[in-house]
Amino acid sequence: MQRHYITGSLLLLAVGAHAADTETAEPPQVKVTGQRADQRQRETTTSIVVNHDEIMRQGDQTLADVLKRLPGISITGVPGRGGAISMRGLGNGYTQIMLNGEPVPAGFSLDTIEPETIERIEIMRSATAEFSNQAVAGTINIILKKTIKRGQRSVSASLARQAGVDTPALSATLSDQDGRLAYSLAATLTHKRSEAPSTDLEERRDASGAILEQRRMQKTESGHTDTLTLAPRLNWTLAGGDTLSWTGFANLRRVDNVHGENETALIGPHSEYPRSVSNFVANFAMLRSDLNWTHLLESGAKLETKLGASSNRRSGTFDFNGMDSDGKPSGRHHVDSGPSETSVTLSGTYRHPVGERHAIALGWDASRAVRSEDRNETLFDASGTQTGGSNADYRANVNRLALFAQDEWQVTPRYSLYLGLRHERLTTASRAEAANAPDALDLRSQVWSPSLQSRYELPNKDLLRLAISRTYKAPPLVKLVPRRYTNDNNNNETNPDEQGNPNLRPELAWGMDAAYEHYLGEGALLSASTYVRRIRDVTLTRLFKQDGEWVEAPFNSGNANVRGIELEAKLPLSPRLDLRANMARNWSRVESVPGPDNRLEDQVPFTANLGADYRLAGAGLTFGGNLNYQAGGPARQSALVRMATSPKRELDLYTLWKMDAKTQLRISASNLLRQDATESHEYANEYGRRYRVAQTPTSATLRILLEHQL
Repeated sequence: MQRHYITGSLLLLAVGAHAADTETAEPPQVKVTGQRADQRQRETTTSIVVNHDEIMRQGDQTLADVLKRLPGISITGVPGRGGAISMRGLGNGYTQIMLNGEPVPAGFSLDTIEPETIERIEIMRSATAEFSNQAVAGTINIILKKTIKRGQRSVSASLARQAGVDTPALSATLSDQDGRLAYSLAATLTHKRSEAPSTDLEERRDASGAILEQRRMQKTESGHTDTLTLAPRLNWTLAGGDTLSWTGFANLRRVDNVHGENETALIGPHSEYPRSVSNFVANFAMLRSDLNWTHLLESGAKLETKLGASSNRRSGTFDFNGMDSDGKPSGRHHVDSGPSETSVTLSGTYRHPVGERHAIALGWDASRAVRSEDRNETLFDASGTQTGGSNADYRANVNRLALFAQDEWQVTPRYSLYLGLRHERLTTASRAEAANAPDALDLRSQVWSPSLQSRYELPNKDLLRLAISRTYKAPPLVKLVPRRYTNDNNNNETNPDEQGNPNLRPELAWGMDAAYEHYLGEGALLSASTYVRRIRDVTLTRLFKQDGEWVEAPFNSGNANVRGIELEAKLPLSPRLDLRANMARNWSRVESVPGPDNRLEDQVPFTANLGADYRLAGAGLTFGGNLNYQAGGPARQSALVRMATSPKRELDLYTLWKMDAKTQLRISASNLLRQDATESHEYANEYGRRYRVAQTPTSATLRILLEHQL
């Protein structure tokens, strides 16, 4: 496989060399920062930049709704409720998610960030040496508002209604400049309520197909989440042109959720707790501070350094109250938990122009993270007498050191080349802090990650792109610590406990991306791209029985091949009408799993979007919408385990009314098709079959957003 990558690289380099012989070289253009319409066309590295106006276009309530319309991106989970973000159909750690250029901490949800506070979204399909190469599928970088405008005062208020409950939100932005000092503050306050019923059907059959057990579980999920987000920023312009900037971020949340289950035994016995009510109450706090210094040197060189610190904490309680079929108490489980992660990062980049057509950069990226978890579980019987308990406290250190070098080379006016090399070293050490906590672990890994990206401009201004890179996926700490996460009721093959694996190794991948981009002017674009990945030591979930209980844990299991195609079109047909469309088809094959349907877990095989915007002349009105489709289908986890999800179809519409130069009103309606979501899980062997299917109805969301510049 690597031979094909090298051959493709040599072919494109040969094209560039021939172009160098036949064209007169011109000095490269000075790189201008900012959101110009032709930025994607000019850059050597492959990326898609979505600016603030595009993010806000449809008045979305969550970031997931914004991302699902972008090329090659999919959202797992129930329509209209957010979910995990994937590129090339691959989530689960294959897609790197960053906030202001830093990977987000474990457990942090991007849906807690309001779209109003985001300046732009960068989608990087191939890796570069400057960022972490933990990006097998690609990288999504969320940039909070950085642009500072003199004397800006704005406020927005919104109200969203879904399934009969309301979610109000209030946002404000303040920015100004005083001499060499510029400052800004963006703040958002949200009170989100939710109501979500669902139904599970579970059955067990013997080898002949006769039904032994059949149960139906009616579930309800309700709760509320209060969120405060603050994003302050200070910029100083120092003597000699140096700049010093400080960026802060605070996300404070309080969650109070109630989950209820009511089981009906249609055939066979009930589970241990036919009825139950559980309550989860927690406070979350994510704080981040980054100090950046840019120092200008002679001959156009500059040194950029950043010192960052972050803290991500959660403190909460979980209470499970199990009852018999008549509603009488049968048992109670109480959990106090408080995971926290604190990290410090120090990074720097030295950039130096070499002649007129080269620019090299050397840098480092070091971090130290300390994660600890206090988790105490207590079990009680029906009379309230304590029957057991556990203490699984642990503390872990994760150190990372990366060194990188990269070279941007304008070979000819039409051909440019990017070369990068990154060496990243990870060490993880965990120590138990309780007698029955997981065993200690010490892990070390290092990865060399070369990357190449090239851009060739045809005479008609169309572009050919080729990128080759080595990336990896490091297992998260929660997958390494061999602590058991138990279910409170009904442990079986389709509802197992979960456990980490301290022997889990990083997954390594070689990948190639190629694209053809056809630019029509005035923002019009037609693009076709393809990609392949060869993943070594792919991580699969293995199901087994331990101490009489069913458990699943991650294991490295051979190799996997991934490939796909993406098509994109942006067509401004007239000054009033814009059309946009994209589609992506993804394939994968895990060699150690028998087919058919032996694709990577949770991979989305197909996504498509069709959208339009129409501006009404003279009325300040814009109408538009988007139709999103995301395929589902079966996927085989092993020879015995098979899962399947239903396809998703979502129709979103919006209206924007610019009432005057400072005030505008957005009305949006999302998930208008309200399709039910189903997810199934099956275990079958020579002795029989157990099958569970969950069906969740969905609701449309209506949102009104008023924005005003003071």
